Amino acid sequence: MRWWPRRSKGPDSGPVGTEGVLVPVDYPAKATAFGDLAELGQYVTAHGLRVVDPGIPLANYADTASASRVWETQPSVRKVADYIARQLCTIPWHVYERVSDSDRRRVTDHPLAQLLTQPAPQRSASRLWHSILVDWLIYDRWCLQLLPSADTSSGWELRRKPARRFHVLADDDDQPQALYLISSRGPAEVVMLPAPFLFDHGYSTVGADGTSPMITLQQILAEQREAVEWRRQVWRNGARVPAVIERPVDAPAWSPGAKDRFIAAFSAFVGRGPSAGGTPLLEDGMTLKTLTAFNPQQTQDIEGRRLTDAEVASAYHIAPELVGAREGTFSNIDAFRQMLFTISLGPYVTQWQDVINSMLVPLIAGPGSRLYVEAHVEAKLKGSFTEQASLLQTAVGAPYMLRSEARAVQNLPKVDGTDELVTPLNVLVGGLASPRDTAPKHDRPAPGRRGRKSGRPEDLGDFEAERDALTAALTGWAQRQADSLLDRAGAKADGGPPDFYSLWAATSEERRTQLAALLLSYGLRLAQIGAWDVLGLWNAEADGWDVSVMEAWLAAAAASHAEQYEAAAYTAATGAVTAEGDWRTLLQEGMAHWVTDAAVRAATAATEARSFGSHDAAGASGLTHKTWRTGGKNPRASHVRMDGDQVPLGAVFSNGLRWPGDANGAADETANCNCRVDYSREGG
Repeated sequence: MRWWPRRSKGPDSGPVGTEGVLVPVDYPAKATAFGDLAELGQYVTAHGLRVVDPGIPLANYADTASASRVWETQPSVRKVADYIARQLCTIPWHVYERVSDSDRRRVTDHPLAQLLTQPAPQRSASRLWHSILVDWLIYDRWCLQLLPSADTSSGWELRRKPARRFHVLADDDDQPQALYLISSRGPAEVVMLPAPFLFDHGYSTVGADGTSPMITLQQILAEQREAVEWRRQVWRNGARVPAVIERPVDAPAWSPGAKDRFIAAFSAFVGRGPSAGGTPLLEDGMTLKTLTAFNPQQTQDIEGRRLTDAEVASAYHIAPELVGAREGTFSNIDAFRQMLFTISLGPYVTQWQDVINSMLVPLIAGPGSRLYVEAHVEAKLKGSFTEQASLLQTAVGAPYMLRSEARAVQNLPKVDGTDELVTPLNVLVGGLASPRDTAPKHDRPAPGRRGRKSGRPEDLGDFEAERDALTAALTGWAQRQADSLLDRAGAKADGGPPDFYSLWAATSEERRTQLAALLLSYGLRLAQIGAWDVLGLWNAEADGWDVSVMEAWLAAAAASHAEQYEAAAYTAATGAVTAEGDWRTLLQEGMAHWVTDAAVRAATAATEARSFGSHDAAGASGLTHKTWRTGGKNPRASHVRMDGDQVPLGAVFSNGLRWPGDANGAADETANCNCRVDYSREGG
């Protein structure tokens, strides 16, 4: 029998690529000589051989070395994989007992809970899980062995089997049957399953060894590697100035000595010597001619690296903004952060948790145990203290802290009489679910609902009056928020600017809620004004129209405007830190501009709400066409040209807007717009 030595190439097979492995050339034919996989395992163990699953090319096992090299040499892969592993490895594990269908009890003194807290002697749980997760992300498989231990409180330990040192052997249906363990101290071992191991693997076209993402990403990573190598060669060997030196056609021939001296002298200016970067002296008649074949700007690889980062991040299903691969805004980064442990990393947590419950729990607690393990993801989703306090107070319907506890949080001494829980009277007798259930104070409340066919509400003013009221309310609200931020920034500044992200995010949700409520209350009034402008002409009885139908759309629009205004405030605040100059002065200027911008935003939101209301009423009244009417003292040139343009009701105008102020359009087409739309039937 002939055997191919390790790292050699067999006929019709790729490189073996695994350490300490000998593969029989005639294995597929020889496999029929064994009765079952158990007998095969005994043979392999006895002879110290690794037998590849039937039908699997040996090249499939060559990912071991390549994957480890990618981790060491590819910054994009390491950045993304390490980010995911660091986020997941710090999730605490909780053990619960299922007492009944409606009762769960946290367990902390069982060996299972102790093992998850201290999985190995002299090693933290997060470091062990980090290594396991990196194996999973790089190789698409991971493995832990459960061993007795006298050095842990649980009496057990979990020992990692590096992905480069194990493979999963499968049957013809790709079901795991054994673990192939490679050792540097002796022959390889085949462990038949079930066994005291925890392992998992991803999908593979053949077998159960998983498919390393590095195989899928190899073309992208190869391009990045070649780009880095090219740039290195350019900077090492390329001319610092892309130019050539030309001698006159009638110049006398150079002697070998003169040519060598000139080349040596010129090299001093383009090399790394003391004259590098200077201006060389040319001989009479010589000219320096610039070339366009090579531009040093071509070596600026920031965009290329960001593209690779984004591709790798997408391959691992996380937002590129979270690893700096794409520039984000305050609002979308905050949204990605909230989605990180649900949509992005949630599947990883679920698969990991399933392995622990299906493999580890029966080994420690025994089959049929009522114990189960759950990842405490909520620990990673905790908001700021202000956000937690707001949520808990709303959830319990009353204050949840004693005055003595609050004083302790602020490191203040205890005062007698502060150990009683104080509940506001509005919760006891006011009929509210929580002391937070108070509507934001606005200068003008939204009108009460009127039934259909009830006529125009009497308290509705005209558009200009309602728009000016919204402008005043929004400007006043913005000024109060800016003053509050300036006060808190000054209080937290200690020799430098504070952390504006934390400072702003602490009250961001409450601020957005208040602003959305303010915009919605005025939006309802403005939308009704627009609606009755149409109903008064075409449908005085308001047949088929109801004000309540507009509320959902207006609420979504108000929330969107609140998000945009909040993001603009955050940009104004953080700009003070990055710009040159005194950050306090710059912060005051930035927030003053934000407050001033409230007038423009109010006008835009007012026009949008009126336009939407009129469009909704037109549709309910059976109107079929709309005509753009340019308005305002200083309209845009594009809007002047559009005056009188008519399109079907469901179409968009030539500037891409459905109506003036349409939020789907660009800011340069909607900001501070005062145009309006007329409606008609059958193009009349």
